[in-house]
Amino acid sequence: MSGLVDSVIARVAGQRDLLQALSEHCQSISARVTSRDGSVSVEVDGLGAMTGLWLRSQALKLGPKALAKLIIDTAEAAARVCVDRQNFLIAEFNRRMRALDATPLTSWGGTTITSR
Repeated sequence: MSGLVDSVIARVAGQRDLLQALSEHCQSISARVTSRDGSVSVEVDGLGAMTGLWLRSQALKLGPKALAKLIIDTAEAAARVCVDRQNFLIAEFNRRMRALDATPLTSWGGTTITSR
């Protein structure tokens, strides 16, 4: 029976490690996007919060409403990049978690138990 316990512990440790890696990767996500005209660059973190804003001198010629819209549109584009990265990581996490779940548990006697 202790072989089965070891097998369960190994699976749980693998799941823990996978979850920790997902968390670390998601926390490290950021994206920097520059507007098409090159006048505005915005950096956001994985939650979409702005962490950086760069304006070229031509941006100041746009006027306040146009500049505000350009900053917002550029920030939204950066946030979409982060969401795409998160979606990729989550899909990969789910694929690997399913693989762990599909791995049979094995007792010392060689008996295997499958999750499904």
